[in-house]
Amino acid sequence: MLTNKELKQSGKRTVKKHYLLLLMLIVIAVLFGNEFGANKGVFYLSDIVDPGRTTVKEAELENLLPVGFVSHNNVAPEVIKDILGDDLSSGAELAQESEEEFESSGTTVLGHTEGVTAYLINTVSSGTLALMIYESFDEITGSKEAAKVAFIILGLILYILFGVFLPEVYAVIMRRMFMEARVYENVPLSHAAHLWKVRRAMGAIKTIVLKDFFHILWTLTIAGYFIKRYSYFLVPYIVAENPDIKPFEAITLSRKMMDGHKMEAFKFELSFFHWLILGVVTLGLSNVFWYLPYKVAATAEYYFCVRQLAKEAYVEGAEMLDDPVLFTKADPELLEEVYGDVARERAWLKENRIQLTGARKFFAEKLAIWVGSSENKKTYQRQENREYRMQEDWAAMHGEAYPGRLDPRNSEDNRKIGHQINFLRCYTIWNLIVMFLLFAFIGWLWEVFVFLIQTGEFYNRGTLHGPWVPIYGVGGAMIIVVLSSLRKRPLVEFFAIVVLCGCIEYFTSWALEAIYGMRWWDYSGYFLNLDGRICLEGLVAFGVLGLMAIYMLAPALDILLMKIPPRIMAIGASILIAIFACDVGYSAINPNTGAGITDMGNTLITANTRRHDGTL
Repeated sequence: MLTNKELKQSGKRTVKKHYLLLLMLIVIAVLFGNEFGANKGVFYLSDIVDPGRTTVKEAELENLLPVGFVSHNNVAPEVIKDILGDDLSSGAELAQESEEEFESSGTTVLGHTEGVTAYLINTVSSGTLALMIYESFDEITGSKEAAKVAFIILGLILYILFGVFLPEVYAVIMRRMFMEARVYENVPLSHAAHLWKVRRAMGAIKTIVLKDFFHILWTLTIAGYFIKRYSYFLVPYIVAENPDIKPFEAITLSRKMMDGHKMEAFKFELSFFHWLILGVVTLGLSNVFWYLPYKVAATAEYYFCVRQLAKEAYVEGAEMLDDPVLFTKADPELLEEVYGDVARERAWLKENRIQLTGARKFFAEKLAIWVGSSENKKTYQRQENREYRMQEDWAAMHGEAYPGRLDPRNSEDNRKIGHQINFLRCYTIWNLIVMFLLFAFIGWLWEVFVFLIQTGEFYNRGTLHGPWVPIYGVGGAMIIVVLSSLRKRPLVEFFAIVVLCGCIEYFTSWALEAIYGMRWWDYSGYFLNLDGRICLEGLVAFGVLGLMAIYMLAPALDILLMKIPPRIMAIGASILIAIFACDVGYSAINPNTGAGITDMGNTLITANTRRHDGTL
């Protein structure tokens, strides 16, 4: 058994080797709140006995963090109690008072009340959303009792989905990714779908839920609470290795493997205590950016050591730990035999690949723009995507990535899942024009929808008079074209989208104000905004939507548009862009302005006043 120092050194090497990937996995875990969420201790001194699962009183949290870091006291549970207790008026009064307090305090959501994130958090925390949902059920059913039943059922569904299903599945996925990272140089993001690829997600959920249920029962006894925490310590790792294992088998195996190791595990966790102190000093930043990935990586090393000891001691049930290549690289000769077809297919593709030259090569490889016949486009795309997908198998064949073909639960059918859409595509000029206009239209719908929710009224958003907001179209088209060379690197693509969209939005706002002396959007009051022209919330949203456009929406649209005859496609795209150009020309002289367009602040203030007065 390695010493704590050796375990932590190994964990540190793993984190340094895959820092961005492991950091992303931890951040997602924090957002899910399953183990490390802000409401469970990541932003303050974690509980050393049960890190991430001890609730700290609001008053204690406020002593550790500056005013504004915590959004506010969550009164939603009290409002829900009033709803279920037939005291709707008290619930409505409490929700309204809380929301008014949040909006006037200027300290919510990291010190700001503006933005979609602040609006959603404040609406949920004040209980207003719960009231809206209950009143909708009441209006639909015409019965208070039926509305209560529907309200409770919806609550259970949301809890099962977001409180059980996603968090518990992710707990297993994250640990498997960390275990791969300790051995292999290449850990593809696609491996996060492992449980779905091998069709074992539900089994993993049952095991983790049962483990949590037993642990909750043991909290009724002081000694049992501490002891059983370490008895069940290895369950998530066991399930990550073998999702076929039955719930009781996994729990029993963890107990047997941890016999004689409980105090050792406690001391191992205690050795991280100084990092917890640093987490308080840094307001939780060091927890997210180093301590949590470091600890999970070191714990993966701990599991490997205990697993080896259990195998050597022939612990009953240890034979179910049946995925050795998750911990040690397979024999090179075995890998060459299993992945022999990959080498042959790669050689065939190299010989039969469509060769592009000159301008066609530049446009296709650098800008994802296709110049040529439709048939050659289809062939080129198939070859590009097949070669890209073979990279993972190629890395596995050379021992650089986990060899999925040696996974005891893998099969040919499982390997086909998720390979239907080829995202490495080239787009014709006409298709890009249609996508530009479609993205602009989707952006207009989004802007109109947000203001409709906030004010209850329709406003024709954007600088133009037609149903399109050009900045969305420009951003979407530029992401597809300018950033096409980054499609094979999703993480880099995301940050590139954020930078690109930030530049487009900032300089567009600056130019419009310089020309017309007005602003069509203003993020003043939003968290981390720059001159009110861009803000963190919007840029993150652009990053996520940009990834969706690149990997799902644009490829799907291209498939549909390629079914239209080229001549008809050219005529249709020309007509649409001509109409758009006319609107641009007219709006350059007579821009779309007014309430809800260039006067958002007063419009929202009026809407909020009407809402509180009960007239909206």
